[in-house]
Amino acid sequence: MWPIMPATEATSTTKADLRTCSWQSVLAPAGFLVCFGILFYSLLASHMVQPGPAGLYSGGSTWGDLAWHLSMISNFAQRGVGAVRENPIFPGAKLSYPFLPDLLSAWLLKQGLSLQGSLIWPTLFAILAAIIEMYFLARSVEDSYEALWVPFLFLFNGTLAGMLYFWQDYHASQLSFLEFAAHPPHDYAHLIDHNIQFSNVISDYVLPQRAMVFGLALGLVAVRQLWNYWNGGKRAHLFYAGLALSLIPLVHFHSFVALALAAAALFVIEITQPERKQTMLNWLWFAVPVLLLALPQVVWIAPAHSHSFFRLQLGWMAGKESAIWFWLKNLSPHLFVFAAAWHFSPPRFKRFWAAFLMVFLISNILIFQPHDFDNMKLMLWSFLISCVGCAVLFAVLRQRYGWKGIVASLLLGASLSLTGAFSVYREFHLHWLMFSNDDIALANYVRQHTPADAIFLTSDKHNHPIPCLAGRRIIMGYRGWLWTHGIDYHSRESDIFQMYSGSAQMPELMRKYDVSYVLLEFDKWRDFHENLGLLLQSYPTVYQGSNYILLQVK
Repeated sequence: MWPIMPATEATSTTKADLRTCSWQSVLAPAGFLVCFGILFYSLLASHMVQPGPAGLYSGGSTWGDLAWHLSMISNFAQRGVGAVRENPIFPGAKLSYPFLPDLLSAWLLKQGLSLQGSLIWPTLFAILAAIIEMYFLARSVEDSYEALWVPFLFLFNGTLAGMLYFWQDYHASQLSFLEFAAHPPHDYAHLIDHNIQFSNVISDYVLPQRAMVFGLALGLVAVRQLWNYWNGGKRAHLFYAGLALSLIPLVHFHSFVALALAAAALFVIEITQPERKQTMLNWLWFAVPVLLLALPQVVWIAPAHSHSFFRLQLGWMAGKESAIWFWLKNLSPHLFVFAAAWHFSPPRFKRFWAAFLMVFLISNILIFQPHDFDNMKLMLWSFLISCVGCAVLFAVLRQRYGWKGIVASLLLGASLSLTGAFSVYREFHLHWLMFSNDDIALANYVRQHTPADAIFLTSDKHNHPIPCLAGRRIIMGYRGWLWTHGIDYHSRESDIFQMYSGSAQMPELMRKYDVSYVLLEFDKWRDFHENLGLLLQSYPTVYQGSNYILLQVK
């Protein structure tokens, strides 16, 4: 017979439990929403085509990738859902890129939201949802206040080795420390010259690579369901995990690959245990939605030519350095803190964590796309689970050593996030003109006076107003993006030079690429060998700005 607790003690315990529940389940997430909401809204507002006196501004890490997303958003908004089948900066080629986040922004744009608003609000919602999910995932592993650490450790990551170079640059600058620290000349979480490549999550992923944010939010749903099953839950959790994973391929393909690999590793770990038949039946609940829902999306988005997408490369981006030295330099003191966290973690969580460490190991052996830096998108999932392990470590320190353990946790947390905090701080001060008023005027004319399906001959500058703002297709966009998408553009590049130079093949090539308009760009005429005189004689001028002349071909 269970002992009967006195009424007064029962009441006291219940109130304490309610206070703990209120703090951890309500107040903590609310605090995250306020703090991170202010942080990310401020960053997104200044980085996502912020209107200014000279045009539209961006800066920092969004300067490059934002233009690609604008090309898709504007193209979808102008040409409709059918446009998702074709690459807008290489007509005729399949769009092998997760497009759903940009399709959502295009829909918001069509509903009357501003271009900046269509970029900010979905991204802000997704990152805040991901932060709350991180916290509750950590709570399900370590039900203590230390779960609060996880979003900070993940988002403000950065190796302390970067701060050594910060200190060297400070001494060489002959400035006061406050003057130098107020405007850091480099992102010390990502120093390519020193082969520091495992860069800050906010600066290099949340801000510029918006698909990653949506993949993180959906992927955390799958991870938490996998953990619920692993932690003694029912096989229904595997079905929910498979269902969540099946929503990701057209949102963020790298997250899909990373979590599919982690799930496969969990299956391999579990199948080595007794009751293999039951394990097989359980995991069928995961496999069925993945095969039925995710596989068609994978086929849809798979590049037509994938020969450059997979290759062996030991040590990721270590290059000529030893892999051990490379990772000590890129993940210090993280590796040591993670090792201590592993030691103190319960066995069940260790086995779960091991599956994600397998993703990290595979990413150090096999490159999944032409640009090897993109493998970090897979490794971030291993890093996230390792940050959850830190919450376990910090809880052990507090429980064993009291206030001394809390101080130790604060010092460790600061060492893990100092460089990342500087990286994020630097982003607040980077503000550059992305589209001039002349660019905007050209885009407005093109949207109002040219057919939505028209194809333009232009230069390949990444922030081109024709695809980014006007939503029109161009024969060949930024070559760096085409390379990362596995597209061989060299033949088309040669044809573009011939058309601009006015060669004998120009009329035939214009018909081949179905060119409707030619854009003469004064800042690019040398790079593209523009024969201004011949082109002006051959085609009528329909628009002229300070940097542009638009010619109509047909």
